[in-house]
Amino acid sequence: MWRPILLTPALPPSDDPAIAKLLEGLRRAAGAAGCSLLLELAGQGPAMEYVHGDPCASGQTLRIHLEAREGFRAAFQLCGAGSGPAASPAALEALAPVLQGALDALIERYNSNRQVELLAQILNAAEEATLLVDLSGEILFANPKGDEFLALHTEEPLARLAPDAPLEPLLHLVVREMQALSAQPESMVRRTLTLVSGQAWQLELVLLSRASADGHCLVILSPIHLPTGRQLHLRLRKFGVSPREAEVIAHLLRGRRNPEVAEAMGITEYTVKDHLKHLFAKLSVSSRTELFARLASEGAIPPQT
Repeated sequence: MWRPILLTPALPPSDDPAIAKLLEGLRRAAGAAGCSLLLELAGQGPAMEYVHGDPCASGQTLRIHLEAREGFRAAFQLCGAGSGPAASPAALEALAPVLQGALDALIERYNSNRQVELLAQILNAAEEATLLVDLSGEILFANPKGDEFLALHTEEPLARLAPDAPLEPLLHLVVREMQALSAQPESMVRRTLTLVSGQAWQLELVLLSRASADGHCLVILSPIHLPTGRQLHLRLRKFGVSPREAEVIAHLLRGRRNPEVAEAMGITEYTVKDHLKHLFAKLSVSSRTELFARLASEGAIPPQT
């Protein structure tokens, strides 16, 4: 079962450049020698102090009253405040909402970046081709195997999800399946995707969020190694399946239609249909769907999903 990876909230390090830039702006506005900011995660500690300039210099000390937030508490003071435009208590109090909002954004961004870095480390370690895609189709992240798969979009841009389905652009197909999943109560689906070359992949979609504009989906692709005609014949000869009939199955597994099978084997489409009729009788099935299910149950092919 998939579970979200949640990191314990943390405060930016004491040398965080974004906080240093914020403090420098406040110091300059007040004409102060230095300033300090104390942050503490609500109920978790420890506190983190950010010092800019020389807060121990002589002169007036001014403090900004900051309300406790849901996630953290903060205290800010200016030391050696001079004659800058924000050097009065009233001016600083007017800046309090701005400072509060800036700290909210900085802490949220810092923790979001930590989540993204961890996710990237995990996905880069994955053996499968893995992509993080939003529901509009924009690819936000791809591990090295994912980059290799994306190259197929240029080399082999067409794919299908079922032997009888029409070929369509590879990424368009994946995005359409993502959007369909977002409208369902389920959060995960597995399908078999076949490229125009016949190469098969297991397509696994894990929905991370459902928002129409900002929804995200994890796309995991694993190559399926389909048996050759010779391998199928060895596995199915106990049912009386001939080498040519086994070759027909091999082509069908790779998503090819009857005319494509006929062209690949150098036979007529009528002969392909004749082979299929004999296969159905030998394996006691009445459709291609039943044929694939029977082959999977016999261990002749990977399970069809």
